[in-house]
Amino acid sequence: MFASAKNFTRNFAGAAGTLLFAGLCIAGATAPANAQIAYSVNETGHKVAYVSYADLDLASKAGRNRLETRIRTAAKQVCHGSAYDRWAQSQEHKCFTETLDATRSATMAAIAADKVTG
Repeated sequence: MFASAKNFTRNFAGAAGTLLFAGLCIAGATAPANAQIAYSVNETGHKVAYVSYADLDLASKAGRNRLETRIRTAAKQVCHGSAYDRWAQSQEHKCFTETLDATRSATMAAIAADKVTG
């Protein structure tokens, strides 16, 4: 149990840090044009999600809602672990909420940029 909790904590911290640093890599140029969400593992072994918004009109409410859905989906996938106990479930939830908070400024910047150029 301690080995899996330690591993989960390391993965949680790495995933949260990676997502914070990368801002979910919301730049559409980093992902294939037809992919909406791409998952990979970085050099330190942590899950990373790349969320494309190139196909969305972020000036519209529907486009912004779709981007929010993609970000939530990506965060759930990246933060998901084998939550068999309450502590692990709590850490997954914490990872999810911190990831959403961390991507909020990147999302707002993407929306603002789309309104200016779109």
